[in-house]
Amino acid sequence: LIIAIIIGAGIGYMLTNQFSYWRDWQAFDPTTRLDSWIPVVPWMIVPYSTLYFYYPMAALLGMKNDQTQRENIIFHQIILMLTWLVFLIFILLPVEVDLRKSVFETNLGIWQSWYDLLYDVDTPWNAWPSLHIVQSLLAVLVVNRWYNTEEHKWHIRLLWFAWLMLTISVMTTKQHFVWDAVTGIITALVAWKYWILPKLENCHSEESIADFASL
Repeated sequence: LIIAIIIGAGIGYMLTNQFSYWRDWQAFDPTTRLDSWIPVVPWMIVPYSTLYFYYPMAALLGMKNDQTQRENIIFHQIILMLTWLVFLIFILLPVEVDLRKSVFETNLGIWQSWYDLLYDVDTPWNAWPSLHIVQSLLAVLVVNRWYNTEEHKWHIRLLWFAWLMLTISVMTTKQHFVWDAVTGIITALVAWKYWILPKLENCHSEESIADFASL
């Protein structure tokens, strides 16, 4: 599951990112006053980078029992398909994140090398909806479903706090517009309620259990 996400999502992201950079055309400008009011916070590159822990987290924690294992497989299949749909938005309605100039004007201190590495591999495109938000929020929602018990209540609260920090970080590192974050949250919540959650519930029918058992 982890390898599927890395290959299926990672390579697709890089290809669409470089394609948009090469084409150098944007469909519209989502900049608002709020984007200029949000300051650059250099150390927020740390929670921004935690996205890469959400992928193995969901895959590994979903191996708890037979029920979560079935949901784990379904969840990762859907999140890949959803990611590919977002890639279509990146291609059809691209937006350039022209906020980085404020980062260049900021003394980044010890975090300079982190930003240099980020900019080496990530051009300022693939803006909306923010995949940072979409994928991380869905990972938190599914883990919350599996471990929302009294025993794990503090773990879940800590996880939600970490996700909130990640959400703020996409804007304070100037990697995304506010529009990107908001549309990312909306995309994740709509997909969760109307696509993922119904599929997770349905995979426990006798027919689905039999299908999984035959694999």
